[in-house]
Amino acid sequence: MLHKRWAKLEDAYHELAIAIDAAQAKKADVAQLRERQESLLLEISSLVAKIRNAPATTIEDFLALLDVALEHELDLACEMAFYGPAEYPIITRLLRFLEREAPGFEFNSLRRWLSTDQFEQLMGRATHLETAEHDGVPDEPEEIGRSLMISIRRAARGTLREYQAR
Repeated sequence: MLHKRWAKLEDAYHELAIAIDAAQAKKADVAQLRERQESLLLEISSLVAKIRNAPATTIEDFLALLDVALEHELDLACEMAFYGPAEYPIITRLLRFLEREAPGFEFNSLRRWLSTDQFEQLMGRATHLETAEHDGVPDEPEEIGRSLMISIRRAARGTLREYQAR
């Protein structure tokens, strides 16, 4: 499968980038590492073109296209790593839904860029799901109802405190 091959190449590229940074910190010669990195980048670019033009018929095919787009067209994975998944409530809902529809699929671009905690938060596997209580956006009807009740209670408590303070 093209997506799995792409994921392995991307992982190798990023591991090599880390090795180059470490070698440069030690003032080592990185010429051979840079040549390998350039070779990997060419291979990745070629594979991305194949993925872009490959027929997509299954949900996994479309998820693979999305994963590659997140990395190569949108730079969303690195943005989410910097700002955190809570800053992207719509895409978070979408990705959670897609993961539920294809549970064996792995968004390699997100796994590679996000910390483990961020990835778990994004995919809704955190110990506490994002809810209105935790400054997140609910993605399930019952969670929306619970969030609404929490908001009403908070507002009522605030009004009661203001009244009592007078």
